[in-house]
Amino acid sequence: MGFFGFLKNLFFWRRPQNLGRRAELAAAKYLRREKKLKIIARNYRSGRYEIDIICYDKPSDTIVFAEVKCRPVYAKVRGYYSATSPKKRAFLRQCARAFMRENGAFGRNFRFDVVEANHDGNGKIVEILHFENAG
Repeated sequence: MGFFGFLKNLFFWRRPQNLGRRAELAAAKYLRREKKLKIIARNYRSGRYEIDIICYDKPSDTIVFAEVKCRPVYAKVRGYYSATSPKKRAFLRQCARAFMRENGAFGRNFRFDVVEANHDGNGKIVEILHFENAG
């Protein structure tokens, strides 16, 4: 890499493209394989709001609305805390209501989870953390 390549990487570093997408895919695989949840929808949109993953937890008969956060493993603030601001929770609730209305699911049990996908700084997902009932 010569000197100019070093300067380019130093001043123009960007998150690897598709890092968010890879984090959502890793989170969906984790929820399906490890938590035995059935994935119903990914990137569900209602107006300007979005829910990353919607799952069904059969044993508890619960619809799970999951927000995925991607952070480097060395981040000081974990994704769980930044994902659950009052404003973000209000957006998620509004989008969840729209999903339940569209799918005739009112009256069903539901919960909001946060899935944190941590990467090594180079874009490789190295850890998945799941926080149930986060919002």
